[in-house]
Amino acid sequence: MKTRLLVFLAFCSAAMAGDLSRLCADRTAIERVYYNHRLGDKPPFEQTMPPARLEQLVQQDQHKEAMLKSAYGIEISTAQLAAEVNRINTTTQAPAILAEIKAALGDDPSRFSEILAKPILVERELRQRFDNDDALHAPRRQTVETVRAQLLAARHNGAAVTNLIALLRQAHSNEVSETIWQLGARPAETNAPDADLLEAQKRFGPNAQILSSPHLEGKDQKFYFADLPGELQNVLRVQLRQPGDVSAVIETPGGFLLYVAKEKTGTVLSVAGLSLPKRSYEEWLEKPTAGEP
Repeated sequence: MKTRLLVFLAFCSAAMAGDLSRLCADRTAIERVYYNHRLGDKPPFEQTMPPARLEQLVQQDQHKEAMLKSAYGIEISTAQLAAEVNRINTTTQAPAILAEIKAALGDDPSRFSEILAKPILVERELRQRFDNDDALHAPRRQTVETVRAQLLAARHNGAAVTNLIALLRQAHSNEVSETIWQLGARPAETNAPDADLLEAQKRFGPNAQILSSPHLEGKDQKFYFADLPGELQNVLRVQLRQPGDVSAVIETPGGFLLYVAKEKTGTVLSVAGLSLPKRSYEEWLEKPTAGEP
């Protein structure tokens, strides 16, 4: 019996090694296509993507798939994978490169699905669940809720706005910033809001800024309330009516927000805001899953 078990384990180990070798070869083929389309001077491919790095990338993809199953009980179905392949095929902005990738994989749909489509799908599914995992992010939320309770108690006792802001900064000075939103519509002569800035604010909250953005250099930058997500506008419009008002704790994909109104007029809303990021996705991914070394 013991001999049979050892033979079975050896067989499983060899099969896993074979799968890893096959996936690394396919990942190498894809990376070579990308490498060949890079312009300008570049080091040799083997230096840019050594075997150890390619193996690491494949193992990272496998680990994410394992995390999706162990943490959330989700396995990618055949139907999901087929839908993802269709999405890639119909939305690609580089059809010629996509055709080269498929050719490099022997025009084998199963290899294309496994090495290219599945990691994209797994990453999207895992990231979405991580961002919305209430239990995982509960400690950070509770930290901000505690600050809010302190602010409300201080305001109830007659604390001035300056004291409220000082209290907000007391324990989280690095996460507090002050913003003035223009309440009117963005003037027609101004440029549309910077796309990179809007994406950062969507992910990390409206206090996020792009440092040294080429689109913003040399501008007298103003922030417009109308550029905020509609749901956030509605919350702040109702909750921040006068100086000293404290908002509810607001969750974004990247963190938790809390605001204290400094000034409210017909043209501007000035606030001090605490933005506490959620637990790091990359840090969370580092924890081992069942069955991994």
